[in-house]
Amino acid sequence: MSVFAQRFSSEPRRLRRRRLAAVAALALGAALAGACTKKAPPPVVAAPPPPPPVAVEPVPYRPLPPGGAQYVMDIPPRGPDGRRITVNSNLSDDQLVWNLRSAWNVAALNCLASEYEPILEGYRAFLTRHQRALKAVNDRIERKFMSAHRTRRDAIVARDGYTTQVYNFFAQPPARAGFCRAALDMANRALAAPPADPLSFARANFEGLLVPFEEFFTAYEAYQQASAEWDAKWGALYGPSQPGWVAVQEARLNGIKVPEVAVRTVIDPETGAAVPVIPVNEGVISQPVVEPIATPPPPQPGQ
Repeated sequence: MSVFAQRFSSEPRRLRRRRLAAVAALALGAALAGACTKKAPPPVVAAPPPPPPVAVEPVPYRPLPPGGAQYVMDIPPRGPDGRRITVNSNLSDDQLVWNLRSAWNVAALNCLASEYEPILEGYRAFLTRHQRALKAVNDRIERKFMSAHRTRRDAIVARDGYTTQVYNFFAQPPARAGFCRAALDMANRALAAPPADPLSFARANFEGLLVPFEEFFTAYEAYQQASAEWDAKWGALYGPSQPGWVAVQEARLNGIKVPEVAVRTVIDPETGAAVPVIPVNEGVISQPVVEPIATPPPPQPGQ
């Protein structure tokens, strides 16, 4: 037995217990000290939020001309008084009467829905009631053209050309719906209260027939502005997929004429002029609406 053992065994029991307790306390302190020296685990760091999605500006459709009109048109300009300069500008009294008669003729031939029957009925009554007065107006206009031209043939050609312009003005398809309603209102007034003379009736009603065309011209100018803005912003990339953009570029760069509406004519028995008859289905526009599609980039050399 070792000396330490002998000494330990020979100590009193109370002293022995104290010594064991001290040794146990030292061991526990050492254990706790070792635990405190261990490295703490790293703190948990939350992942940063994902960046917000990039907003992609939607590509709008290219604006369409109002009323199914052509993509490229010349709109009558405004004069110093703010009124548009057309074939119906600055009319004499006789020409005012005759242009109203021409407009009514166009309406009678082109406004064919059942609701527009009073237009034809009123037109026939107007011609019958004022046959003499209308013939006198026609004769005075005829003499005016004769005096302004060297030969009878030149006078006839000039008047036919002017009359054709008047007919074509009132036969413009994009303004058809509004024009038919205006002509219907005029015809109903004439049937309800037959006019005493053509001139007073023309003075009271001719401007109303022009309103639908002024509204169309204004709407078309707005289309021109909106389509020009679209072309400037989107045309280079998305223009080739839009028929309107293609038509404008062809008309501008190559002088290609935009397709026109097919026109048939009916001969006016009194003047011999051809009155245009253009079949139009109101409320239906034939222009295609095509979703903008990006133009692929040209192939690079070597590809």
